[in-house]
Amino acid sequence: MDVEQDGQKAERTRGSNRRWVIAAGAGIAAVAVAGGVVLARSGAPGIAAPGTCRTTAHGTAPVAAPAENDRAPAGTAPAADFDGDGHPDLAMGALGDVENADAGGSIAVAYGSGRGTGLARCQYLTQDDAAIPGKADYEAYFGSWVAARDLDGDGYTDLATAVHDDEPGVIILWGSQDGLKSAARVPGTDGSHVSWAPDPGLEERLVAGDFDGDGHADLVFGLGSDKGLLKGPFSRDVSPRSTGPVSAPRKPAPDIGSADYAGLVAGDLDGDGADELIAFHHDEPLGTATFEERWPVSYFHERRGGLVQPGGIGLPDAAAGAVGDVDGDGVADLVLSPRRGKVSHSAVTVVHGSKSGPGKGKPSTTIDRDTPGVPGAEPRDDDAAFLSLDTGDVNGDGYADVVAGSPRSEAYAKTGPEQVLLLLGGPGGLTGRGARVLDAGDLGGRKTERAAFGMSVRLVDMDGDHRDDLAVAAPGDDKVRSSAWVLPGTGHGLSTCGVTRLYGDGFERDGNLRLYMGGGGIAR
Repeated sequence: MDVEQDGQKAERTRGSNRRWVIAAGAGIAAVAVAGGVVLARSGAPGIAAPGTCRTTAHGTAPVAAPAENDRAPAGTAPAADFDGDGHPDLAMGALGDVENADAGGSIAVAYGSGRGTGLARCQYLTQDDAAIPGKADYEAYFGSWVAARDLDGDGYTDLATAVHDDEPGVIILWGSQDGLKSAARVPGTDGSHVSWAPDPGLEERLVAGDFDGDGHADLVFGLGSDKGLLKGPFSRDVSPRSTGPVSAPRKPAPDIGSADYAGLVAGDLDGDGADELIAFHHDEPLGTATFEERWPVSYFHERRGGLVQPGGIGLPDAAAGAVGDVDGDGVADLVLSPRRGKVSHSAVTVVHGSKSGPGKGKPSTTIDRDTPGVPGAEPRDDDAAFLSLDTGDVNGDGYADVVAGSPRSEAYAKTGPEQVLLLLGGPGGLTGRGARVLDAGDLGGRKTERAAFGMSVRLVDMDGDHRDDLAVAAPGDDKVRSSAWVLPGTGHGLSTCGVTRLYGDGFERDGNLRLYMGGGGIAR
């Protein structure tokens, strides 16, 4: 089914502009509780096995030898491999309905085949599955934020997801030779405690990284919490090895009354072997002009077993971010979608990493449609804003490239092109050279203005040629079905030949659900 243009103003947001209302009294039923640990139902079978994907192919991928460079640029997120077969997999959070609960949330998993951008098997995960703790409930938003790492050190990637049922929490789905097969809930998690964020627990965020530099993946869930840092490796009852505090971000200005919690990003921006944490908030007082809205960005690093906000690091206002070494100096850089002031919302800003931290070395760089080499005219409205970012090496030259999605996903956004911009890294960092702009019409779909194309983007080497491929999601809404595409990376950038399209309604039993595949992000 092609994604079609619709003028409806349905709500299709991922987090920052949506107040998630958790149903009062929602509970977790039919679970075993042992020592305060919520486990999958006693005696229950494993998670439903993957089945056939509904996909189509567009064109034939160009044939090329693998790139000579086989090392990922510093800071790029590792590929997920839930079944350990050596072929990367994709997990996409979906904020939509499930069979028994409006906005219960789900996760769509597509297992890589190793044959170009082709997908081997697909898996649909909800809390209705007997092996996943809890039950599908109204506005539980299972799959709202997803993170993929080997959390127990067994060699298989695991999948962590936020859930908002009786209270915000984290569920981990364990990888195995059969893929994601069992799950448990992390015991004793706390929520965020940020005095200037209105009810931050209703919009809780989750991110993975190695924050203490010990080689084991950790999770952050809870700003301002004494146990917001969940340190790996995790045991199979999902207890972390230990926990640590995450300080609450400082109020960025005295006149900010409150600011919504908008997201988290992790990466090693000072080259010390431990990831840092970047948090995003959004202050939008009633009647404020768009260019005056504030999007404060906070930076945290590890100290004394926790994460604290040091002095002396100031980051520009931004709505989203990603981490990757765009200039090849060995230290990852912070890539931002800038906000506030007269800066274009379809711009990308690079705050260069350094041994002293981000922004302490080379001056920042901003690329927009007026930069030589970047195609397309500058959008005339603020709704053409980049909301999703990722980094990876698309052409195999050893430098991190950047993809940025502009989905026009806000409920009342003006109609216009929904696009993904590719910018290539190099010795001088990001430039407009080799830049590319893509929309659904370039990928064998129907060019659309209301499907949220680009809501989530991910760069990962699906075919093993040492060039990252692009996964991009269009979650759609209650009238437009969701889709995701995988485009091959080549020595010249992204190719629109050999594209695999994955259909969201292939995960649904009766085609009547609002899946919003990718509305909860693509796990990294």
